[in-house]
Amino acid sequence: MQLHQYKKLNFGFGILSPEQNVGAIICTARSIKNYYPGTPFLCVVPRNANPTIVKEIGSICPVYKGKETITSLMNTAIRRGHKEWNLLAMEGTTIRSGIIKKYSLFVEEESDILFPIVMEYNRKGEVTEIKNKFPDASINGTFIHQKTFKLTGDFSDCESLFESKLWWTAQAMDKGSKFKAILGTKLI
Repeated sequence: MQLHQYKKLNFGFGILSPEQNVGAIICTARSIKNYYPGTPFLCVVPRNANPTIVKEIGSICPVYKGKETITSLMNTAIRRGHKEWNLLAMEGTTIRSGIIKKYSLFVEEESDILFPIVMEYNRKGEVTEIKNKFPDASINGTFIHQKTFKLTGDFSDCESLFESKLWWTAQAMDKGSKFKAILGTKLI
């Protein structure tokens, strides 16, 4: 595939729901349905989720249970998700139109791992921090191919999300993955 050319990608969405907030899940699901009609999506909740809430979420989309950590929800979302590309989003996130089209510009191979650059600002509107490395980056907008995930393996279930992502990054790089930080893909 060529860099900086739009490509048609087969993809789905994985909604991570550590809080099992049905209203937030509906918000994210609605944005997916509005901007990406017919695109598959699922939701992952912790294994100790309230059965009544799980049933309610199941009326919105397929729902799966992970373990207690965010990384276990990520693992389950990718493993159970689309057979090709998967975009991860936290519950309550509005998925904007055109994000997949933007990512397609930077996809060269299935081994590419894309994520948004996140900037933090002070009260004056000045940039105070730029998060452009995968371990520091937001989970929202992480775009991974299922084959690459299976080759690299699961994110570890340690308490530190940073450490888990750092360890996983090293594994993925050893397997030939390229990490690409993309500006302007911020999810709301």
